Amino acid sequence: MKSRALLWLLIGACAFGACKRSPGGSCQPREAHCLDAATALSCSDGTFTQVPCRGKRGCLSQDGKTSCDISGNHAGDRCSRDDQGVAVCASPSEMLACRGGTFVTVPCRGPNGCEMVGEQPRCDQSVAELGEACNPAGAKACSPDEARVLACADGRMTDLYRCRGDGKCRASGGKLACDQTVAQLGDRCDKALSGHIACSADRKALITCRDERFVPSEKCKAGTVCTVNGQSTKCERR
Repeated sequence: MKSRALLWLLIGACAFGACKRSPGGSCQPREAHCLDAATALSCSDGTFTQVPCRGKRGCLSQDGKTSCDISGNHAGDRCSRDDQGVAVCASPSEMLACRGGTFVTVPCRGPNGCEMVGEQPRCDQSVAELGEACNPAGAKACSPDEARVLACADGRMTDLYRCRGDGKCRASGGKLACDQTVAQLGDRCDKALSGHIACSADRKALITCRDERFVPSEKCKAGTVCTVNGQSTKCERR
């Protein structure tokens, strides 16, 4: 009887507006309710925030669960900070993702673009622009001209490696390959390539990856040039 009375009191109090759900009201983590057919109230850091549900299904509450169709949402729309990372394909080449309480557009520049796999978006970010926003830290991509590998640092794509060989920068099977059979002195190289020998960009010398930088190794003698043949890099006569 005590629990029933408490349940009745809670329902009665809400019925008279004492616990009205509204933007800014207190809430429990992951709590969500429909404010109307196209708007959800979603808990964000302990208070309700208003989230648009612009997709065809709008906002639905059923069997104690609330769903918000964000497939039609726009960059700049609000989202719950508790929903960090929630995303949907906005177009064949873009993903819309919740970051820091706001939906942002994420380019999917890779050859597979953006596609939905069930309810989850798959965004091919194997290609990115220098300086564009990124997440997570350490994520890598090829530049659009395939001339370099970029890496995510402090929320922006930054220059990491130059890929001066004929193979340039390539993405396949979720992995990147950077052709550094040709390099310039001072170019960065991965520590896993320590000892790797490359041709200098002018083909007049052999250079070596050491301490994550290419350094001088050997000058080609007069009448010879540096060549790359498979795994062999050496100075040969023209």
